[in-house]
Amino acid sequence: MRFKVNDMMCNHCVMRITKAIQTKDTFATVTCNLNKKTVIVDSSLDESTVFTAIKDAGYTPEKV
Repeated sequence: MRFKVNDMMCNHCVMRITKAIQTKDTFATVTCNLNKKTVIVDSSLDESTVFTAIKDAGYTPEKV
């Protein structure tokens, strides 16, 4: 699944988003691209759970 996170600005943001998702699924693969402001997630979680995890970490994800 892929999300656009326009308020992801630095490596600290990347770490917070990654941790938020991996707290829900320790086996999730999270790939963040700061230049494109994208987060790609490979996980057994459903899309809404990942969306909520990113949102609860303080960011505004958009499905792309």
